[in-house]
Amino acid sequence: MANGTPLSLHNSFMEATGPLYINDPDSVINDAQATPTYSFGALMGGDRGTKKLISGGSEIRFSTFFQTGSRTRFHQPGATQNWAQPQKLMHGRAHWRFLITDMSWTIQDVMLNDKLKYGDEGARFQEYVRLKRHYEQVMWTDKWDFMEAHVWSEPDFNEMEAAAGGEYGKWYSIPAFINEYTNGLFNSEGTTPAGTAWTTIHGLDPTSTVQGQNRFMHQTAVYSNMGTNAATDPNLSSRSILGAFEKMWKKVHFEKPPTMKEYFSNPAYNNQQIFCSPQGQTAYVSFLRTNQDLFVIEGRQDPAYPDPAFNFIPVKYVDALTTATLYPNHTTSASITDNVPESTTGNGVQGPRFYWINSNYLYPCFHEDMYFSVQKVREHFNDPDTFVQPVRTWGNLKCPSRMRHGLVSPSVDLYASLYA
Repeated sequence: MANGTPLSLHNSFMEATGPLYINDPDSVINDAQATPTYSFGALMGGDRGTKKLISGGSEIRFSTFFQTGSRTRFHQPGATQNWAQPQKLMHGRAHWRFLITDMSWTIQDVMLNDKLKYGDEGARFQEYVRLKRHYEQVMWTDKWDFMEAHVWSEPDFNEMEAAAGGEYGKWYSIPAFINEYTNGLFNSEGTTPAGTAWTTIHGLDPTSTVQGQNRFMHQTAVYSNMGTNAATDPNLSSRSILGAFEKMWKKVHFEKPPTMKEYFSNPAYNNQQIFCSPQGQTAYVSFLRTNQDLFVIEGRQDPAYPDPAFNFIPVKYVDALTTATLYPNHTTSASITDNVPESTTGNGVQGPRFYWINSNYLYPCFHEDMYFSVQKVREHFNDPDTFVQPVRTWGNLKCPSRMRHGLVSPSVDLYASLYA
């Protein structure tokens, strides 16, 4: 029996027939997405995120106070009173920062590709991908990936806090507000710190007792074992992730009194979220699975926890937290020389971290006219065939209250197998 001829050698067929794409021109598969989840999107929208659109000003400020002046007291009838008017109002500030992305194309690319406008019925089969939409797809993916990577990046005082903004002028990242440094100021410990030491955050100094600025500090809790039933009590010195969560809940749980509620900030727990690395979510789910008696989801046979939570607060994983260099590498505070990821052992402490965030008090602010603003198409000055379209975003990440957020960390090396 004679061997056949490969289809590619049938010259007339190859000349007469184009390839078949199983997706239509607007359905290019996006495998450039750098991360499966977008925590920045969860901060600014969805069920538990929030954002603010603002219009102007030289900088972005918020008003706050940390002390009352302790004026309330008992007294005997007729006693002489010394009246006072405590001056406790302060402000924090964030500087405007500016983000830009763009897409560009040549007129030949788009005009010769656009089948609806320039192609006849016979040419439509050959339009495999609608190029202009693909350029947009690449641009928006790049922008979201950039923002997601930045929001968990190592804090840089000169770029984020300083008014001049260094070389680029960057938004704050979440670890600028929530970190493992003792006083909450990143790179502030060690004889040779990893970078420029933070001395203020939002212009406030959490090491100062003046006007109670030391209350501008996030909550902390630690865990020291991988989970036994005896160690779930949050008051035990040796506690598990669950015990540390219970302790943290009590620290970030604020309530209003039954009267004069209008004078107290809204606790709004429906906007709380817990962010961790994929290893952190795995550790938490493994603890839940180990300490239950039945697989109750889907008729007692499915061991998965598709949406793990604590006190109805979702525990979400962030890919960047596996490798982000956010934790001081030290044996003593004097020996801190750099920052390392959570997987580091030795001078770093290995194990998942859990960021408790209340999105009512940590959120992005955007200029209302420059919120993902698609600008007009511009013709290149020296190349009339090339066009560019910028997309601009003005704003910053803002944290008007740090005490409503927390960080749960390991105190000893744990969960080594998760990082193997």
